[in-house]
Amino acid sequence: MSKLSDDIKASFMSVGGEWKKAKKNASNREDRVHGYRLSRMRSHEPRLTLRDAAFMFMEEAYDKASSNGKFYANARQVMYAARPLIIDVLGVNAWSPKTDKYFTQTLLKDYIEENGANMKVVWDARGHLREPHTKYKIGLGGAEVMKYHRDQTGSVNEAETVSFDKQIKTKGPANRFGAVLFIEKEGFDEQLEDAGIAEKWDVAIMSSKGIPNKATCDVGAMVGVPVLVLHDFDLAGFKIVRTLRRGTRLARGIDNLIDIGLGMEDVRDLDPEPVIYNQREDPRHYLKLCGATAEECNFLSHKRVEINMLSTEDLIKFLERNFIEHDVKKVIPDEETLRKAYLRAVFCQEMEEKANEIQIEQEDLTVPDGLAQKISDSLAENPAQSWDEVVWDLANEENKL
Repeated sequence: MSKLSDDIKASFMSVGGEWKKAKKNASNREDRVHGYRLSRMRSHEPRLTLRDAAFMFMEEAYDKASSNGKFYANARQVMYAARPLIIDVLGVNAWSPKTDKYFTQTLLKDYIEENGANMKVVWDARGHLREPHTKYKIGLGGAEVMKYHRDQTGSVNEAETVSFDKQIKTKGPANRFGAVLFIEKEGFDEQLEDAGIAEKWDVAIMSSKGIPNKATCDVGAMVGVPVLVLHDFDLAGFKIVRTLRRGTRLARGIDNLIDIGLGMEDVRDLDPEPVIYNQREDPRHYLKLCGATAEECNFLSHKRVEINMLSTEDLIKFLERNFIEHDVKKVIPDEETLRKAYLRAVFCQEMEEKANEIQIEQEDLTVPDGLAQKISDSLAENPAQSWDEVVWDLANEENKL
């Protein structure tokens, strides 16, 4: 009898302990244990995994982060919306700092792939692209890349009145650049800009941090011009080229990709630095998959050479030698575009002359009294305006009198 009593007592304590733990970990406002978790406890169903819970709440979390798909949501916004729901089911110990990255880089992408979900999710920028001449620059993140794709224009309006600049406003490769130079690391902007590489050769400069992300592959595939890749002569460099060529999860690769090195022939006169891999990590098999020769595989199994070992002068010469080899040329548009550009130039120059004449005539104009009060009254009626919009409207009214 004593033994039976002890067994019953132990059973109650076990169930009670699990209930107490679940109760303590409950995170909803009513301080209740999540119904799904409670049903699992009672029915002794197989343990719910982190992946199961993430998939269970993914749509709800995305809807919260994006206002039901009305706006784009970045991956971490979805993660923050899902995390309390997952913890509510699995308990606080199911989530660690490393889970943040696992959720955004693996679970969320798994869900989008496996469910064909049409989610407007973007990931953080991990590099940038800068156009020649226009100096237009975008971060290599999902939202910025999609906007860049949407806003591209290379058309010429011969009656452009927005500005009198010599340069036509473009965005994207059309009539602006004929190739992209991709550098596997950031930090070369100053050197390349000082040497005028982008402008002299009409190439956009793109750089990234680490292994290229989806946005980087998207841009490379989207621009439709050759992408010349400069990378360290090491295992990571070969991985980067392979990733750009094959694509990442949710992104296709770059068809028109040219690997310009560094390669074996480029580093023969440079002093390599040693690399130590652990006994179970022989890089030669993966290097072979990436297209490395037997000589390169043997060299890279214990040595590497960084781009930074080149002097700036040697780097510029290396790039320009490759530009010539791969037929990178200055952009010259077709005859119709050139005709429109010429007419635009004449139009803008004539308008600029007239603008100068009007500016001289304006010296005799008088500004109405009480301008600040008029602006204040107008803003009180329409607060969505800016002060300079009001000034414009007032001047327009005065000139019509």
